[in-house]
Amino acid sequence: MLALSCAVLSACATDRFDPQPLSAAAIAEIHETRALNSADLQRYLSQHGTAQPPERWGLEALTLAAFYYNPELEAARARLATVEAGRLTAAQHPNPTLQLPLQGTLNPQAGTSPWTLGFALDIPIETGGRRTYRINQASQLSDAARFSFAASAWGVRSRLRSALLALWHAEARETLLQQQALLDRDIAERFERRRALGDVSAWEVSQQQLGLMRTQGEQLAARRQADNARATVATALGIGLPALGAVALDLSAFEQPLPPLPARTLQRQALLNRADVAAALAQFEASQSALQVEIARQYPNITLGPGYTFDQGARRPGFTFGGLELPLFNRNEGPIAEARGRRREAEAHIHLLESQALVETDAAMTECLGAQESLRQRETQLAEQTRQLSRLHKAFAAGQEDRLAVVLAERLQLAARLSALDVRLQLQSAVGRLEDALQQPLAMAADDNRNLK
Repeated sequence: MLALSCAVLSACATDRFDPQPLSAAAIAEIHETRALNSADLQRYLSQHGTAQPPERWGLEALTLAAFYYNPELEAARARLATVEAGRLTAAQHPNPTLQLPLQGTLNPQAGTSPWTLGFALDIPIETGGRRTYRINQASQLSDAARFSFAASAWGVRSRLRSALLALWHAEARETLLQQQALLDRDIAERFERRRALGDVSAWEVSQQQLGLMRTQGEQLAARRQADNARATVATALGIGLPALGAVALDLSAFEQPLPPLPARTLQRQALLNRADVAAALAQFEASQSALQVEIARQYPNITLGPGYTFDQGARRPGFTFGGLELPLFNRNEGPIAEARGRRREAEAHIHLLESQALVETDAAMTECLGAQESLRQRETQLAEQTRQLSRLHKAFAAGQEDRLAVVLAERLQLAARLSALDVRLQLQSAVGRLEDALQQPLAMAADDNRNLK
């Protein structure tokens, strides 16, 4: 009888184990075959507004590729699926319990069966609305997990932007240093010819040669920085370095001017848009539901037990009302106090995140404004040196200046371009920190600001 019941109940199982073999070699093969021109990625891009693969990949398209390939987000999606499955667990009703009592009598009366057979059901009934509170808690935890996933996605985008910014700066700096090395070589050769004529000393020639060597060293360092940045970009995307090298990149966005944004609007957006703040709010609501569950546990659950017994020829239907926990020694005060404490912790965490968001926004705004002013000064200086260089070119064409003076002026103008490039790097780094404080691209924040007016 017991074996038959177990077999029948086992047949009710709907899920079966589905093995998924995995090996390091298979994972390596998947990683090696990833490419920015794959059909699967193109379908993903088309689902997010990019109908055709771009000829030159900018930050927006690369961000979508990172969302598709990045292994950190793959792990975050798995965690999110696990948390969302908790909603099914929370909504489940407790199953009834089947009892099959079997008892024998050693000295039965004549003409009666020595066996006592029966069955009974224990049907648990939850009280106090705890199932509803449990479902609410699971739903709020699922919301918090989705916001945490969004925060992870923003972190991937932030690291990708930082890597692309480093690549843009290193490549631009290498180009300018290459031009500077050509000018330094020209200057050193002209000084060498003048030393032969006795116009300059050997020490002056050696100083020019040392300057050429420094420029060549800086150029090699910039090339190494560009290589490292390119590898960091590939890592952020979740693809191999050869796959990144197969496409052209568009990094011109780092040369665009910044939109004006008022500080008060930025602060408001930092509080309303940050995924970590939204996740903390959902966690707070989940802590409220958890407190309701603990309060509901003050009321004991009920177990109903209909049954039937065949006792030595006598048929006896029965009904029990059991499993009633008596609140004699405690009324769940401890777990309730712990749940209240966790709710206070969740509330304090929200205030902490909001304070950090405001501080980070103000600090990044201040840094942006300072870098903007420094860039304006460098660009003004560069414009003045460009005008002076233009006048020198005209004077040289008229025979009023020699070639060395023109080359020296070209080098000064190139040094000003290098200085402006470094300041623009500082500005774009500050923009990245401001976007991290907002957890939103600055262009999108500017659009939101215009919509508020």
